Amino acid sequence: MKIGIIGGAGRAGTYIYNEAVERGHDVTAIVRNKERAQHRLGTDAKLLVKDTYALTREDLAPFDAVVDALSVPWGSGQGFEHLDMAAHIVHLLRGTKTLALFIVGSSSLKVNGQLMYETFDEETAQQPWFDGAQYQYFEYVFLQMTPDVNWIAVSPSMAFPTGPKTGYVRGKDDLLVDESGNSEISTGNMAAAIIDELEGPKSLHARFTVRDQA
Repeated sequence: MKIGIIGGAGRAGTYIYNEAVERGHDVTAIVRNKERAQHRLGTDAKLLVKDTYALTREDLAPFDAVVDALSVPWGSGQGFEHLDMAAHIVHLLRGTKTLALFIVGSSSLKVNGQLMYETFDEETAQQPWFDGAQYQYFEYVFLQMTPDVNWIAVSPSMAFPTGPKTGYVRGKDDLLVDESGNSEISTGNMAAAIIDELEGPKSLHARFTVRDQA
């Protein structure tokens, strides 16, 4: 499978890139900074060096799947980039057969039957992570209004730390917690879940979520 990973040298993107390469896929990291990407992925990494907003339909045409692994730093005030970037990718892939997988955050998951986003109060809105959480919620709403792109969304658990692949548990629309009440997915386990999904899609035009296996 030919896979393009937008943000392929980022924190999550690096793990996704390496997981896909290890499984024998033809993987391209779509990045802004060549030197940073080679430092993270190796000098032999297959790269497309281009800003996301400069990508064209022709750039994405060779791929069977495109993963949006871009992230916005907490507290940057640039959370809207999640929605804008998703909209641009959708625009480029409309009417194609390409799979488009988006990491949409956990704020659109349910806790005790209620959307997490709807539980946020004014104090929560002052937290440095809120801007990104808000726009990733909007991103998922937008995807649900997009029938002419083969999109898949994945929500991480409450915590999404950097860590190895150790096994994961999969769910759909409810925040997953382990027996101790922890809700966490490592970057390694998220990468494994994403490549598993691309190899055998189960959530076309839908969202799934994952947590670390206890």
